[in-house]
Amino acid sequence: MRKFRRIGISVVVAVVLLMGLVVPVGATNPTVSITVTAQVVSITNSQASWAIGTVALDTVVYFSATGAQDDDYSLITNTGSVTVDVEIQGVNIEGGTYDWTLASAAGDQIYSLYANKQATPTVYDVEVKSSAYVDITAVGGLAADGTNTWSMKFTAPTAFHASDDGNEKTATVTLVASKHT
Repeated sequence: MRKFRRIGISVVVAVVLLMGLVVPVGATNPTVSITVTAQVVSITNSQASWAIGTVALDTVVYFSATGAQDDDYSLITNTGSVTVDVEIQGVNIEGGTYDWTLASAAGDQIYSLYANKQATPTVYDVEVKSSAYVDITAVGGLAADGTNTWSMKFTAPTAFHASDDGNEKTATVTLVASKHT
């Protein structure tokens, strides 16, 4: 009987020891929630063309609803996810026998093009160049989902070549966005 008593006591001690142990049942595992947004640089512009029409020597025309200096005609919208800077670049106007060169001031077969920055609707202080992109964004850049109204001022050459009279000429102005730094 002593033998059974020892075994019984051993079993009781083992059960008591097991009861003292904490056995996790249905424990949860910690998690980490990740949120991320891709860095997207993208803009749209409300006006895709500018039909100036026939111009006389040294004529000034504005990129506006009326052709006069009365409003900021176009709207740039930041459709990306980061603040951007918007730059503009022009080119020489082509067509007919003689092209018109883009420069800071109108001259013989030379035209000028100026743009304005956001918050300066009638101040055309940004020279549009063919050799480089020039910033037209207000200080601090254009925030994601933000908009920027802008316009341009075109000045026709002070002299045309007779062979170009009446020939249509075309050019493209390019807007480029980059992440604001």
